Amino acid sequence: RRSRAPERPHRPRRGGVDRDLRQRAARVPERGARERRDDAKGDVVVAESMTPDDDERAMQALRATTTAREDARYARTTLDSLPMEIVQEILARRVRDDGARGTTTAAALRCVSRTFRDAIEREPAMFYEEFDISYGFCAATDARMRAYAKKNVFGGVRRLNLSGCGKLTDATLRLLGESCESLESVVFSGGSFTKSAMIAFAEQRPGLAAIKIDLSSPKMTPADVLEVFEYFIARNCDTLRSVSCGREAPYSPHERRAFSTRAVRLFETIRRCGELRSLDLTNCGEDVRFPLFSMQRALPHLQELKLNHFGGESGWRIVGDIGEDFEHTCWKDLRVLEIAVSMETTSVGHRYGNSNVNDETMISMLYGSIESIEVLDLTGCTHIGDWRNLVWDRLPTRLKTLRCARTPISSDDGAVAHILAHLCPALEVLELADVGANARFVTDAAFEQLFAHEGPDFPLRVLRVPGSGVTTSTIKHLVSGRHGRFPNLRTIDLASCRSLPRELRRISLDTFPRDNVSALRRALAADAAADADAADAADDADADPDDADATTTTDDVIFVADLRDRAASAKRPRAARERDPPRARRPKPRA
Repeated sequence: RRSRAPERPHRPRRGGVDRDLRQRAARVPERGARERRDDAKGDVVVAESMTPDDDERAMQALRATTTAREDARYARTTLDSLPMEIVQEILARRVRDDGARGTTTAAALRCVSRTFRDAIEREPAMFYEEFDISYGFCAATDARMRAYAKKNVFGGVRRLNLSGCGKLTDATLRLLGESCESLESVVFSGGSFTKSAMIAFAEQRPGLAAIKIDLSSPKMTPADVLEVFEYFIARNCDTLRSVSCGREAPYSPHERRAFSTRAVRLFETIRRCGELRSLDLTNCGEDVRFPLFSMQRALPHLQELKLNHFGGESGWRIVGDIGEDFEHTCWKDLRVLEIAVSMETTSVGHRYGNSNVNDETMISMLYGSIESIEVLDLTGCTHIGDWRNLVWDRLPTRLKTLRCARTPISSDDGAVAHILAHLCPALEVLELADVGANARFVTDAAFEQLFAHEGPDFPLRVLRVPGSGVTTSTIKHLVSGRHGRFPNLRTIDLASCRSLPRELRRISLDTFPRDNVSALRRALAADAAADADAADAADDADADPDDADATTTTDDVIFVADLRDRAASAKRPRAARERDPPRARRPKPRA
């Protein structure tokens, strides 16, 4: 047997006795003699009996101590110490502010603390109104979706985005159809779902307000996707507000031909949605016939029509009769109209498609909405005039964004000045050029009339003129801030402008689309200072050699000549740095 170690005598910690004595001295006895120990000498002093005044003072001291402790406790209050309802409201607002990233934010907040996790799991409907797991968020799988369903996450989901969820199967789609009781909007793009599962989901979830389906699907042909798309529209035609099968990336020729084959039947189904507000057919179809006038009669409340790159390289055409009641059936509340031509990036550059849109087509689409239109994209519409010869009985006074690259408007014929000064007084974004379509016909003459125009300042914020012939003098007027005609201008695109110094082009290339006007203004100021210094140096070199203060040497003459060459070659900042010879440094004092 192992021998048991002898017990060690108890030794109090250092300072323990003194701490006990201080606590006893701080106590307030009820009545009678009180005992106090002097910490320094260790003597006991007997005080006289306490009086009622001593009791009152002791109680006041106790109240003051309690109040100080309460104040300190409230000062140290954190989010975890608040009531659960307030914590939930704070976290829910934070999730809503992130919009489409709210799902990621809610998942991150659950890992912060136990209080946050309890707040989210107690009322998950407050944090998952928009459930976006598109393009690989946490590698969504069927098992993860079942775990979310067990926590009742899908009960309050209103907007569901399943773009790029290639690992999800039909089992998840059936689960979502049973769980999402408040669903209003759904996005399908690239998911591994079958045709039968999609149709079953549409039957389980009627009453949708927005539907977006991508024609590219790994388990369905484009014809099957279009059939599912039509079924969703027909199932929810009374409640749909937004319909979209377009995307920014171009479709394959096979998918374009499939859309053109079923276009007539699809347009008939869309015309049944009398309350439709938005229609997006970007990059869809090839050589499509668009029934404009019948669409205007069937969809009187349409506000957004996006037909960018619609019809492919061949473009699209309007079919149907205009009718005698056109003034009453045309769109009255259209705010966004995008009819840019298709563009294809090849190994040798960019190739634009054909445009069949002319002034008559544009007026037919904007006849009743000319005063309500806010965004207009006409990129590549070469058959549109410069708008100065058109008779405008009403003006687009609310137009804020105009994209007119590769059109007659983007020229020096006075169309730019006419649009900014007369037609569109509220214009904030003006794009005279785009990727693959430089503003070759825009020079200083396009803006000279604006600088001399008398009237209120222009509210322009973004200006794109890449590849144009504007010079430094025009840029100085544009970025002059409150001293010029464009006080709100924040961003300028000057890429490929060969008439500008390389430094200005590099600033625009590195910063666009962020704010770069301040950086351009500083670069122009440094350039002007360098010019002034070069001129002063040249004047000093031409001074009288008989002057007593002038001690010109051969090295000085060579330096001034070199300075003039640098100034002529537009290397101003470098010339400014090298205009003076290096000074002899003073030696540092030793320690």
